[in-house]
Amino acid sequence: MRHLGSVPFAEVLARFRSEHSVDDPHEWNTNSDGEAHLVCAERLTNHWDRVLLGPDEVSRVVLPWHESEGGDLKLVPKTGLTVAEATEVLRAVCDRYPTKSPVCWGKIVRMNAPPSTPLYLSRVVIDMSDYEALVVSGGGLVHLDGLHRMVSWQLNGVLSSGCAVEAYVAGL
Repeated sequence: MRHLGSVPFAEVLARFRSEHSVDDPHEWNTNSDGEAHLVCAERLTNHWDRVLLGPDEVSRVVLPWHESEGGDLKLVPKTGLTVAEATEVLRAVCDRYPTKSPVCWGKIVRMNAPPSTPLYLSRVVIDMSDYEALVVSGGGLVHLDGLHRMVSWQLNGVLSSGCAVEAYVAGL
């Protein structure tokens, strides 16, 4: 992880809003959830940093419970999984996932491109329902926004060695 500097929450929130409109017309727009995650992380930590992460660091980000946008196959249990672990779950059901969890699959397919927007992560588990049973050890990074992007990048090998992904991290 390469530290680029501390940033005020107003800057983090402005960047998020400029790239993640709650009014986007796509199915299951969860941008309002992402913004709520950021606000909760700010309340708990009151500190944000801008960093660059390598592919291995992205693969170790812990994802919270994810019910696959209402689909029949759930991607992440309540206790959480790393991006790498969630990708392995997805690979095990990839023949059925597109039809059983089409909205989630559609988001994963759409995100199959090199990083162009930052991830939003935290060093603390936030106190929201999708995170209440989350197990994180060793001060790992926790997802606030970017689940489908990270899973897609891992699934499709988008992040090559030497690649750097911009992220805003609460509580670093």
